[in-house]
Amino acid sequence: MLANNPSILITGEIDEALIQQLTSKGFNVDVIPFIKTESIQSAIIQQEIEHIATIDAIIIFTSSHAVEAISHLLSNKKINWKVYCVGEKTKYVIEHLLPAVSVADYADNAIHLSQKIISTNSINEVYFFCGDKRMDTLPRLLASNNITVHEVQVYTTTIFEYALNRYYDVVLFFSPSAVRGFFTSNTIDEKTALFAIGNTTANEIKRYTSTNIIISEKPGKKELIEKLVEFFE
Repeated sequence: MLANNPSILITGEIDEALIQQLTSKGFNVDVIPFIKTESIQSAIIQQEIEHIATIDAIIIFTSSHAVEAISHLLSNKKINWKVYCVGEKTKYVIEHLLPAVSVADYADNAIHLSQKIISTNSINEVYFFCGDKRMDTLPRLLASNNITVHEVQVYTTTIFEYALNRYYDVVLFFSPSAVRGFFTSNTIDEKTALFAIGNTTANEIKRYTSTNIIISEKPGKKELIEKLVEFFE
């Protein structure tokens, strides 16, 4: 058990098992999600997804939320997609919710994934399933290398703004949107340790503070929690 029971703020949804892992080691944990994602329910988008399902296509997912938003429309369809994605979690969700598709490759962030797609020298058109607040990095890099990007927004992200009136020893961020929500109404004490799930989220934090940021080697919530525990050992 930890001697001083560090206080942890987690700014996104997280499995109860990971919370219990922290509390069992003596951490005081608050979970306050600063974002909420919802699938877009639209006949037009549904028709577009169903059309894409009928063609041989290169598909990109940068978030597991996008996979979850479309999977129910594809459960009984034979799909011939070659998929590229960001993150091991997204890859895992694809393999479980869309087992008929092939994950050609994945990377730890949008820049590295773009580089992998560009380096094939054989891809000139992709379909990008994303949210309404997606980062511009991937479509910009692909377009600058003459790859046509068909963007299909399949979920929305609502950002919440909560003013917190207490100090935390640690704040964990899982997404750039949660970072923006947090810093809209809050600042960071110089003694607070900041943890980010990946470089994209860390870069967003740097827009608001010069505090040192600790990043997990792999972009997963479990990996970030392990990094946090290691930090205090």
